[in-house]
Order: sequence, then structure tokens, then C-alpha cells
Amino acid sequence: MTKALKPTACFVALVFVLSLTLAARAQSPANNSTEAVSLNNRGLQLFQKGKVDEAIAQYRQALAFQPDFPEALDNLGLALDAKGNDPEALADFDKALKLKPGDAVTESNRGLAFYHEGKYDASIAAYRQAISFHANFPQAYNGMGAALLAAGKADEAIAAYHEALRVQPNYVDAMNNLGAALDSKKQWDEAIVVYQQALKIAPKAMDIRGNLAAALQGAGRTEDAIFEYREIVAARPNDAHAFFQLGRLLYEQDKIPEAIEALEKSFALEPNQAETALNLARAYQDAGDLPAAINTYQKGLALKPDDLHGLYNLGNAYLSAKEPKKAEASFRKALELQPDFAIALQGLGIAQMQAGNLDGARLSFVKLTAMQPDNADAQFNLGNALFNKGQYKTAAEAYREAIRLNANLAHAHYNLGMTLLRLNDQAGADKEFREAAKIDPKLTPPK
Repeated sequence: MTKALKPTACFVALVFVLSLTLAARAQSPANNSTEAVSLNNRGLQLFQKGKVDEAIAQYRQALAFQPDFPEALDNLGLALDAKGNDPEALADFDKALKLKPGDAVTESNRGLAFYHEGKYDASIAAYRQAISFHANFPQAYNGMGAALLAAGKADEAIAAYHEALRVQPNYVDAMNNLGAALDSKKQWDEAIVVYQQALKIAPKAMDIRGNLAAALQGAGRTEDAIFEYREIVAARPNDAHAFFQLGRLLYEQDKIPEAIEALEKSFALEPNQAETALNLARAYQDAGDLPAAINTYQKGLALKPDDLHGLYNLGNAYLSAKEPKKAEASFRKALELQPDFAIALQGLGIAQMQAGNLDGARLSFVKLTAMQPDNADAQFNLGNALFNKGQYKTAAEAYREAIRLNANLAHAHYNLGMTLLRLNDQAGADKEFREAAKIDPKLTPPK
């Protein structure tokens, strides 16, 4: 009797890829119907080619010839599990076990079906039972580790993966999963070592390389992570996720043109990803390409209209493009979604000031200073609105409060100096101009 193993992939926490193993079985005639065995083996071949529906039909025909055929029941259960029909799969596994009690492979497959159902305690119990039938069963240890990790028992999962590797030292799936378990505990350096060992055995396993890149990110090794993502996209030029991660890291490194190139490729591959569009728009904005930034923010927000930071960044892009009314509309949408979104309220005030709506700007900044009394920028912008309305005494008070909160706010000193000039306080103005120049020598007093 031979076992054909088919790896599947499940995502852990959006980043780390976990590898589980199915165990499907061919069968020789022995006590079974020759026709049933032939249909079972044909089903297995189809299953291994990804033709799951056709495999199910073959297994059912095999069982029509011989209902008490445990391997065909087991293989049918696996195929149904692959289709997401876990209850029926579990029923077939139970039938197989009644016919062949103590079968470790079938018990392990029950564990996998329970895992897919999200019944992690039942999955763990099934894998433990499989191990009790066959103590040196690496796939069962690996599957139990996955269920333990999903149940939040990372230390026990790590122990299970070590058992899998004790039995089968070059078991790449178990290495990968051990790395994911270490990642969950933020044990980045240990995870990196495990992923690197796995890649020595399977250098073309790009999911593992992706996990390595993510662990390198976690460890703060950004350049090394960028290298790994470059390797992935070279091997898999249609990997939108890898291009996205590469672009995001390049952006963090202030390599804006390269970031744009990577994010453009990611978005072209998966144009329905709002997060990619919004990150790409931010990169365009930093590059000074405001039309492209605005257009791409709009695409991202069409996909995810309630993205607060996308709305805020679009508002800022409109401000930079001198379109304050559109900026105001974007900030207002963000504030409708979250009224205490302080930076959007600040953006709204700036847009109103840019549009000449000084009363509206003053009200926005008053509301912001009430929301965040320690926000020096809010006090500074309130001072600007009051200054532009000619309310110099209250503007001076706002600038002084901004300086109290942040003595190194050079423009607050400078604008206070300008305000004091309007109030005929030359000495006070000179003092503030000197303070501004100390902080920022480019701020020279007016002549």
C-alpha cells in the first residue's frame, strides 16, 4: 500500500503560509474487488491532478462495487474535504474507521477535516489519536501543530513540529510551520534560521521564501527582506502580494520610484485591492505626481469607501493641488465616518482657510483644540485663522499656546512676531523673530 501526499496551503495572520498534508491512498486488489480497486486508483490519479469532482465520481463508483472499501471511503473523504464539504468527509472517515479501526492515516485525515471546520480541539484530539496508532507519523505531528497554533497554543505547536522533524528531519512543511509558530511568538531570529534551513532543501519554495521575508521584516532587517521579495517576484512575476510587500518596503526606505514600479505591478495584477491602490497613490503623492495620486486614491476609495486614511490622504492631495473645496469634501467624508478623527479635522480647517472660509476654519480649529488641548499644530493653525481675520490679540494667544506646547515650533515664533508687529509691540516682535531664526535660520525678520 502506498501513500500519495498532497500539500495544501493555509494563511496564518495574513502573512505566514502554513503547510498541511493530506494522505490519499492507492490500493492493490488483495481482498477488494478488482473493479473497485481500479476505480479507486483512477480517482486518486485524478485527485492528484486537481480534478476533484471527477475523483469523487470515481470513488463513489468504487464504493458502489464494494461498499466496505475503507481506502476508497478515506479517499472520498479527502476529496470532499478539498471541496469544503467537511461534514460529509468526516462521515466517510468514520465509516472507514469502523471498517478498519486504528488506521492512523484515516484518523489524521479526520484531524485535517476538523481543522478546516475550525474545530481545533477536535482536530488536535484526532491527530493525537493518529499518533497513538502510529507513534512515528510526521504528518500527524505536523497537522497537530497547525491545529495547536490555530488554537493559540504556540508552545505546544512548536513541540509538535519538533516531533515531526525528529521523525523526518528534512520535512520541509514542518520546518515552514515551525517557522510560522516562532513568528507568532515574535521569535524572528529563530524563525529565520528555520526558514533558511527549509530553503536549503527546497530552494524554489516561494511560499517559504515569503515567510522568510516577513520574518526578516519582523526582525528589522528591511534590506534582507527586500532581497527576498525580489527573488520571489523574479521567480513568480504574477505574485501580486510579493510585489505589494516589496513596494511597501521600498517606500519605507524612501525609494519612491522603485516603490511605485512594484506597486504598479501589484495593482495591475490585482486591480481590486484597495490597499494596493491607496499605497500606490501615496507613493505618487510623495513623488509629486498629484494627478496620478488623486486618480489612484479615487480608485482605491471606490473599492473601500470607508478607508479613513485614504480619505485623509486624498484631501491632502487636493490641498497640494490647490483644490480646497474638493479637499474639504474628502475631509468631511472622513469625519462623517469618525467624528473624532483629529487629523481630518485639522485638514478640514486648512482647506477652509485655503478657500477663504476663515470663520469655518476658526471653528474647525477651536473644535480641534478642545478635542486635543496639547496639540501645538492645532493652536498654531487656530492662530493663523485668527490672524487672517485680523483678530490679532486672540491670534497672539493661540501662537503663545502653541509655543508653550512646542517651544521649537519656528513658524509659531515667526507668526507671533508678525502678530506683535500688528499690535505695535516691536520689542516683543524682535524677540520672537530671533527665536524663530535660532530654530530655522531661513526665517529672517521682515524688513
